[in-house]
Amino acid sequence: MTCSQRILIDLDRPEDWPADLVDVLETCHDALRSREVGPLSDRFDAAIYAIVDALEPYSIVGWHCTRLAEHEIEDIRSRGMALLDVDLVSRRVDAAIQHRLISVEHGKRLKTANQAGERYRAGMLWFCFFPPAIAGEGGIGDLLRYWGGEAVYNSHDRQPEMGKVIAGIGRPAIVEAEIPLAWCGGDRGLRLAMNIGQRFVVARGTRSPKAMHVEDNIKRPLPPELIRRVHVFPAPEFLRLSGCASWSSPL
Repeated sequence: MTCSQRILIDLDRPEDWPADLVDVLETCHDALRSREVGPLSDRFDAAIYAIVDALEPYSIVGWHCTRLAEHEIEDIRSRGMALLDVDLVSRRVDAAIQHRLISVEHGKRLKTANQAGERYRAGMLWFCFFPPAIAGEGGIGDLLRYWGGEAVYNSHDRQPEMGKVIAGIGRPAIVEAEIPLAWCGGDRGLRLAMNIGQRFVVARGTRSPKAMHVEDNIKRPLPPELIRRVHVFPAPEFLRLSGCASWSSPL
């Protein structure tokens, strides 16, 4: 199934979910409810995998908070998003040098010290599947303040010189994209399947002790046709999605 053939569903509106998905969820209702009220049903795992299969044709909207230079914004709109790795960081740094956004020396420091090759970062692209403002300043503030992504700024943002350098590149941005559910979490979507199961039983009247806001990663490059918009500070939609107007430290 191609990206363009997938059907977009709204996580927050279970009443509008497609009938074939709802049929599977109805069949699995008791097992799914057991996760919220206990004890966990011995049919729970089978229920989740049935939902994984049912979700294959569908996509959801996700948001990626970052800081982008103008040339990077245009590149995402035209070419999509690449997965994080050491080579991507190197390419971004080289392009920033070419566009005279940073010096060669500062670029060398960014290439030398970063976390792009770490096990739980490399080969991934992370999205939140709730309006980013819900995460608050503590959750997304640094992602929007410092260029390079968490894998880069974690090594430099507390250093007076380099912190100022990476805070001066580009503008805060939120990439809004359609994410195929089958691509999430290692091409299986288990985390999203559990989240959808949770939302379904809550919509049917079960109270859940667990938060329903979910994040996940994909391990495939995101093609440009799945990029809906790139919201850039201080556009009104960026302000709404980020909630930054109420932060203690303005962007």
